[in-house]
Parts: sequence; structure tokens; C-alpha cells
Amino acid sequence: MRVNLLYKNSSFKMKELDEFDKNLISDLELDELTTKAAAGDIYTKKVFTNVLIQMLKKEEDIIYRQKIYNDLEKNKDLIIEFKDYLNDMIIEFKSKFPYEINDKGPFSVVTSVTTIIQFLVPRLYTIRKFILSLKNIESEGLKLFVEKNIEELTNTNLDRLMGLSIALDVRKGIMTNASLNENFEIDNYVLNESTYLEKNDKKRWKKALKIEYGYLSETIFNEIVKKTDICAKSISKDYGLACYHLIRFMYDLDLELTFYLAAMNLKNYLNYLKLDVAIPNFSNNYNYNGLYDIAVGIKKHGDVVSNSHNTNSKMWVITGANQGGKTTYLRSLGQAYLLAQAGLFVPAKQMELPIIENLFTHFDKEEDTNLESGKFDDELRRFDLMINKLKNNSLIMLNESFQSTDEHEGSKIGFEIIKAFRDSNVRVILVTHMFDLATLLKKEYNDSYFLRAERLNDGSRSFVLKEADALKTSYGKDLYDKIFN
Repeated sequence: MRVNLLYKNSSFKMKELDEFDKNLISDLELDELTTKAAAGDIYTKKVFTNVLIQMLKKEEDIIYRQKIYNDLEKNKDLIIEFKDYLNDMIIEFKSKFPYEINDKGPFSVVTSVTTIIQFLVPRLYTIRKFILSLKNIESEGLKLFVEKNIEELTNTNLDRLMGLSIALDVRKGIMTNASLNENFEIDNYVLNESTYLEKNDKKRWKKALKIEYGYLSETIFNEIVKKTDICAKSISKDYGLACYHLIRFMYDLDLELTFYLAAMNLKNYLNYLKLDVAIPNFSNNYNYNGLYDIAVGIKKHGDVVSNSHNTNSKMWVITGANQGGKTTYLRSLGQAYLLAQAGLFVPAKQMELPIIENLFTHFDKEEDTNLESGKFDDELRRFDLMINKLKNNSLIMLNESFQSTDEHEGSKIGFEIIKAFRDSNVRVILVTHMFDLATLLKKEYNDSYFLRAERLNDGSRSFVLKEADALKTSYGKDLYDKIFN
């Protein structure tokens, strides 16, 4: 039994978040949107975040999820009811079986497995009803999920499974049959169904055997017990594996539906705020209209400024006035990438973008007074760690990097690092105030894409980024505010 609603041929595995994942979450303010998606539930937030972080790399896998999401959204009320049932089922399961399968010995395994299966089977009948109730299914993934699991969760199979669990319920006793061969060795050993003895101990087994084989010695009896143990080991191995798959199915189904429901929650909230969402398309080009930062939209109750751009460049440089929307723009594109490559909608009216291998962020951090080295050394340390993880066609977003030293030195170091990224076919989007660095990049990369935060004639900001080269002019008031505010 498989779920396969997130991956076509495998189950989704949760991962421990590393330093880069945590930086990504912080820099892109993902907490704002994952909290809304989770409706305050910690487990749902963890699942939604984890799926976003583990970006899909192939268009066919992304489309596979997009279509499943569309089908599940059409059955939203049923999916909510289904998910609530699974949640209650798992809570009850954990309370009854906190350690799942007892592996202290073969009979302990058989005992644990029979009780677990007797718990699961009646609930599998209900899960089957939910699956059969899904309507208007068009996606390959959900069709396969329904067909395979309905094929396995038949009344015949479930009845047989329940009957086997009752037959092997050793808590009520066990009966063994055997015969002697010509050499007086145990032969034709059979483990029978439960005989419902009041107490399963050696005295009862011995008494039962002496009635049938009154002349047998204690040695032969012990041989029967030994053979029984061997048989129990064989049963516990196969039966335990079957039980494990049932438990895994329950947890996997809950996790994968959790992700899709969280996505529906987020989309509903954005619709409530009257913010646009769109299903993205993929090409070698960036072409989008109305891209906005979800975190800002949530904080400002739908009051956002959007951007629209069209380019196929792999080297972007964003300059302009402080607090002009540069970092917000970077976040909006990062959020869109994570949602798009999770098989979901994006925060835009329309969006087309290239698929990337990985997404990394390197945002300016406040200096940590606990650091043994300075801020610049910490920046270089973070770059050093990142280089080992960057792959061909990754995207790195640099926000005010290289500014912890003077502009001349910072520009030279920044240029060399960015050149190394580009030489490795890593896409780069740089936000900077360093005119020297912007100039070096302009000369090196003719196809670089320059954006500038718009500043109106009266000094106010529109928070819109326009295609324009960097300006050497610095705004004294901006610098004053940044230093002394």
C-alpha cells in the first residue's frame, strides 16, 4: 500500500533543517506564510515548511503535484473530513501503542502485531469509504492512488487480515501439532489457530501434549517448544512487515494530505485578502506580472506593491534607494520559487520562470557580539559552507553582501565570489549599494539584468523596481537614516 501523492514513485521523507534551510526560512520570512497555511498547528507548519524546502527539480514532477492539488481542491470538504478522521485515528493509535511493535521476542511481536491489526482493520474500512467518495478525479497521481488502494482494501482482503489476526492472537493460548519420524525426531510440525486457553504457559502446553503423547519424554516436549519458537519467529517476521506497511500507510497518508490542506488554507487566505495567485509555467525565461511578497500581504492585510519583469538573464543586479522595496522583491521571488517547485500556486497574476536546482540566500546579518571573529569573517565562512552545496543551475540571492568592509575591498571580493558562482553556472541575484561592484559586474556580463528601486521626484518611494542601471549618486538622507535611525 502506497500513498505517492507527493512523489510518483516514492514516499516523502522529512529532513532535519540545516543552517542553509534555516537561513532561507528567516531571510524569505517563510514563517508568515507557513503559519497561515498551518492555521496555528505546529505539525502542519513543520510538514508544509519541509515540503517547500525540498524543491522538486523536474517539470513532470511539479506538474504531477499541480494536478493532484487541483483534484484534491475540488474535493476539499471531503479531504478536510478525511484528514480529521486520520488525525483522530493517529492520536488514538499513539495512545494505545506508544511503542508500536514490541520486539522483545517472536511471541511478543506476534502479540503486538495482532492487536495493532485488530485496531487498524476496522478503520481501514472507513478509509476505503473516503477514497471511494473522491469525485471528478483527473490527475494521474490521484487516479493511481484510488485504483491501487481500492484494489488492496477490498472487503475480502480486510476480512482475511482480521481473521488471521484473531487466529494468531497468542494472548488466548496456542496449540501445536507434531508427529514423530522413524528416528523419534519431531516432524510434521504445525502451529494451529488459537485454542483460547486461559493461560499460555509451559504447564498447559505440557499437559495438552501428554494427553496426546503420553509416552513422550520431557526432552521431546522441549523440542516441540523450541520448534514453536522457530515458527513464531517466521510468523513474526512476515506478519510484522505487513503490519509495518499498514502503519506507514496511515502516517504517510496523513502527512501528504496535511501538506495539500495547508496549501489550500494559504490560498484561501490570500483569496480573502483579494491577492492574486496563479499556476506557474516553466521555461528558460523569467516573465511575470503582479509578483508580490506574501509576508507583506499578510502583515498589511492585502496592501502590497507588485512587480512585473521579463528577462532570461542569469545575473541580476538590483540597486537604488534604501527601503525602496529591494529586499521585499527578493523575498517575493524566493517565495514564488519555493511554492512553484513544490507544485503549488505562486503570488502573482501570471508567472513563467526557469526551474532551478536549489535556492540559497545570503542576507546581511546584524553582527553577533558572541562571534570570535568579525562580521566579515563570518560572511566568508557562510560562503565557504555554501560553495560545497551549490550545484549547477542553483540560484543564490545575495542581499547587501560584502558590505562589512570598505567598498573598494568589498567590491573586489564580491566580484571574485560572484564570478566563481557564474563560472559554475549558478544564477545570481544581487541587491547592493556598492556602485563599484555593480560597475564591475556590468562590464563582465553583457547580459546582466539591472533593476533599480524607483524614487520619485519628491523623494518618496514607489517600492516598484524598474529596469535601470546603477547610479553613482548616494542619497544623504538615506545614509543618515540607516546609520542613526
